[in-house]
Amino acid sequence: MSAQPETWRVSTYEGVFETDLETLKQWIVEGCVLPTDKVSKGKLNWIEAGRVPKLRGAFNGEIETPPLAESSETATAPPPFEVAQSPESAESQSEQTNDQVFVEGPPASVCHNHPDVGAKYLCRMCAVALCEQCPRFVGTSRIPVCPLCGDLCRLYEEVTTKTARAEFQGSGFGMDDFVRAVKYPFKHKAALLGGALLYGFLLLAGFRGSLIAWMIMFGCISHVINQVAWGRLDRSFMPDFSSFSLWDDLIVPIFLGIGITIVSWGPMIVLVVALLFGALHSGAASVNPMGGIEPARQAATPDPEVLKELTNPEADPEKLAEANRQLNQTRPGARLADEAERSKAVQNDPRGMIVQLMPLLGAGILLILLLLLAIAWGVFYYPMALTVAGYTQSFLSVLNPLVGLDTIRRMRSTYFKAFGMVLLIQFAALVVGVIVAFITSPLTLPFIGNLPANFINGSITFYFNLVVACVLGLSLYKCADRLGIGVD
Repeated sequence: MSAQPETWRVSTYEGVFETDLETLKQWIVEGCVLPTDKVSKGKLNWIEAGRVPKLRGAFNGEIETPPLAESSETATAPPPFEVAQSPESAESQSEQTNDQVFVEGPPASVCHNHPDVGAKYLCRMCAVALCEQCPRFVGTSRIPVCPLCGDLCRLYEEVTTKTARAEFQGSGFGMDDFVRAVKYPFKHKAALLGGALLYGFLLLAGFRGSLIAWMIMFGCISHVINQVAWGRLDRSFMPDFSSFSLWDDLIVPIFLGIGITIVSWGPMIVLVVALLFGALHSGAASVNPMGGIEPARQAATPDPEVLKELTNPEADPEKLAEANRQLNQTRPGARLADEAERSKAVQNDPRGMIVQLMPLLGAGILLILLLLLAIAWGVFYYPMALTVAGYTQSFLSVLNPLVGLDTIRRMRSTYFKAFGMVLLIQFAALVVGVIVAFITSPLTLPFIGNLPANFINGSITFYFNLVVACVLGLSLYKCADRLGIGVD
């Protein structure tokens, strides 16, 4: 009685397989199993294949394993497609096979041996398509092996799907992706309708409702970017609230939204707040009519020694006049009168007026330039802030603009294409919002506003934000190899 062959398990990037020792050695010789792949004998612990004493000879090329076609299993059980043929039919089939060897293009969709049967497996070495009956199955888990070359076979559908995804990922980023993003929300019509209605109603529920709507929106945007960037284009854009997590579904979207706002629009908000509260004008200098700039004058305090001259009968007339002048400056109307005289002098002296306006004009131009720069930064970096939030899900990464700038550097022209698409989508949303507001303007109510327009625009905003998220996710997917994103 022959001994029971040892069962070995091998874990490669293509999956976990069970086989016997001789077949495993054959795979090693053919380069299908690497020294870093994990193997296990029976139910023992996993270990690197290169560290197994029985396999070192196969890795070093010191042994030669018999071809799989000559194993006892093959000898006792020939492949199902081998049937008796006449010499004429064998010669005809040989010619047909030789013709098929030189056929280039995608893998055949029918079995190599049975043209009337669809392909079930595909050999990863010789790319021969086989039906469900043609491969040779080894091991207790019945691993399909090609009967022609002895290499592993993979599911035909799995191979073609991966090939299609690889071609799609390497096709570049362009207008086809823009159209795909526009259609993406309609793949899940129920989720789109429910999410849009919920978002529109929450916007009408005051500050708390708007806060929840804002949280849902950022949650959906980050979810879409994350899923599409990983190649999961068929997943729903609504997060899975069936297993609600306070941290993942509430806290994280809020902090991501805050981080996006700070890193994108923070500089502009600071400038606007500084302008409103006069922080930029604190300590401003007053202008001298003669052309100089001097600090704002404080209220004059008379000199006590000079005031004594007012009670001295023998006072010098000049000192008495100076004492009267200082005393008059302490009166409430004296300061206003001085300011009026100074303003009159400035108006009569064009040179003084120009000198007075120069600091104000300089501060205004500087403020306008800073505001324009802050707005340009917000418009340019906002899509990247959304992108970083989507594929990192990290508040600190969102706050760090170096992460986004490095992502732009690695994405190169792809980001600028996505940025242009985002601007186009936002412009379309603005146009639609104006049209809706104009059509529903007769429905505006006092102290309440145009509720129908707010609701409709909220629902439309939900849709356009999903399109923006899909565009950004697709741009990441097309650059996954440069960004280190492991796509499906």
